[in-house]
Amino acid sequence: MSRPSLVARVRRFVEGTGEPFEALAWALHHHQRQVHPVIAAFAAGSPSDGAWTDLPAVPVDLFREPGLGAAGGTTFRTSGTTSGRRGAHHLVDTELYDFASPRWAHRCVPGLPSPTVALLEDPARVPDSSLSHMVKLLGDPVSWHVTDGRVGVVRLPEVPTFVPTTAFALAEWLEQSPGPLPAGSVLMITGGYKGRIRRIEAVDLVREARRQLRPARLVLEYGMTELSSQLWGAPGVPFLPPPWLRVVAVDPLGVPVGPGQVGQLRFVDLCNVDGAVAIETMDQGAVGADGSVSLHGRLEGAPLRGCSLTIEEAS
Repeated sequence: MSRPSLVARVRRFVEGTGEPFEALAWALHHHQRQVHPVIAAFAAGSPSDGAWTDLPAVPVDLFREPGLGAAGGTTFRTSGTTSGRRGAHHLVDTELYDFASPRWAHRCVPGLPSPTVALLEDPARVPDSSLSHMVKLLGDPVSWHVTDGRVGVVRLPEVPTFVPTTAFALAEWLEQSPGPLPAGSVLMITGGYKGRIRRIEAVDLVREARRQLRPARLVLEYGMTELSSQLWGAPGVPFLPPPWLRVVAVDPLGVPVGPGQVGQLRFVDLCNVDGAVAIETMDQGAVGADGSVSLHGRLEGAPLRGCSLTIEEAS
């Protein structure tokens, strides 16, 4: 099966007119076994068919090694870990990413205002940031207010505004006492809360953001450089994956646990045509019967990582 035909099949699935999820996920995996020696070696001896939860899930740390993904095209890189190692997600192009991500974002956050004031690095300066790339798809025009890991002067318009930010960038901005956002604005928080230098409790950050900024809506986004799709939620509300992304929590032996039970999270993302369709993370969480995801932090001993590290390491 050629890559263009697989991309077309995924596009149809995203549009809601495609084949069953399971069949397409396995088709993607078979293609990736053929074209990526790293995945072929990793998946050797594993099942070649079955339930989608049986797909061999590539450990996320494998993205830090050379040879996984498509050569050329676009490369998104992680912000690193506390050890400084960066993962890389190589794509032939961003067609599926650009097609699917805005559809789910606008479905989860209807009426997303424009313009966008982003407490993120400008993708013109940092073209390998998947988060900045995703945000650029959602709003127009976009102004960027993080440079070299520091929050600069933020000038807010007088109209409803979309304000996407990492947790640490938001914490730094709140120290500047920015005042309330324009009426009708939406604040989006993403990224981890725990780092080497300081710890920001999610509840405290949300409370302070609501007190100072008074957003009309506050939403949370969960994504990874190694994925091509994102999950959206809100404080106290589980994250919702799009129909083309499924999540399963597994026990230490890799066996799926029941709905609501905490385990290690694995993601199966149909838009990951060029990398690995199934990825095993170092995050813990519980998956509800409806597929929604509640996060429970990192596995013990797992290195800290994420877009918030960029600004933390500059502190």
